[in-house]
Amino acid sequence: MAKLANELTWSASRDNLFKRCRRAYYYQYYGSWGGWESDCSERTRKLYILKNLTTLPMWAGSITHEVVAQALKNYAQTGNEIRAGALQARARMMLRSGWVDAVQRKWEQRPKKTNLFELYYGNGKSLPQDDTERVKETVYGCLQAFASSAVLGEIVATPYANWKPVDTLASFQLEGLKVWVAVDFAYTDPEGKLRIVDWKTGKESTDSLGVQLACYALYANEEWFAPLEGVRLFGVFLKENARVSEYPVHADTLVGARDYILGSSAEMRSLLTKVETNSAREDDFPCCESERTCRRCNFREVCPFPQGKSLD
Repeated sequence: MAKLANELTWSASRDNLFKRCRRAYYYQYYGSWGGWESDCSERTRKLYILKNLTTLPMWAGSITHEVVAQALKNYAQTGNEIRAGALQARARMMLRSGWVDAVQRKWEQRPKKTNLFELYYGNGKSLPQDDTERVKETVYGCLQAFASSAVLGEIVATPYANWKPVDTLASFQLEGLKVWVAVDFAYTDPEGKLRIVDWKTGKESTDSLGVQLACYALYANEEWFAPLEGVRLFGVFLKENARVSEYPVHADTLVGARDYILGSSAEMRSLLTKVETNSAREDDFPCCESERTCRRCNFREVCPFPQGKSLD
């Protein structure tokens, strides 16, 4: 079986990491490539393991997203009412399973298994009870907010024929560049408007969410043929009782999104040693040299900048 080729693609998360630290970006998208192969080097395997680390807030967010997505899919199939208690029970099982995977280091053999940043760079066995309780409170609270939200009420009142695929990783081509998007939920409302919804379990960051939602609008225009004037973009902040924040769609939204993606990808491409093969060299990607950033970086174990510094 032929090995996968590492190609330069674009996503909002890739762009965020590129802006935060070029060296971490290299480790994430180049140094760790092939780390799933049985014959990879020890360093590549190490970087692949570090790439898959997840912080407690990220873990809480991913579990919440997965439970919400599954709840919507189940509703589409059965029509059964979405209840907070059932969602929380599902999340409880996932939290327990993930914790066991992390503590028992199952990720050593299967790096996609849950590997918690705070455990990995801690004692590997336990965390302060306040930290683990905070994760549970976040997940349970977000699911309670989702189940009782006005947004969910609007969704279940919408015929399934007006739904778009739920929480599906997709891509589209932009001048030969593959752009990845993961739309949490989208549906056509009674007025014929396409509503794109992004669930959030953290605080609102208008700049990053604005870019993310603008990319979704571009995807909707390219793949779903949704006219700009027929698209509405929303962030739903589940930790804030499902507060809804609408991001306006202006005439220049699509143009701005296109220009941003192409400009960002051009910067990424400029650091490659060979564009045709998407080849990169570690030394061409400088460390950000910010102890604050390094403190929360998955790759601090292997990066030269933090060595000898106390980041705890």
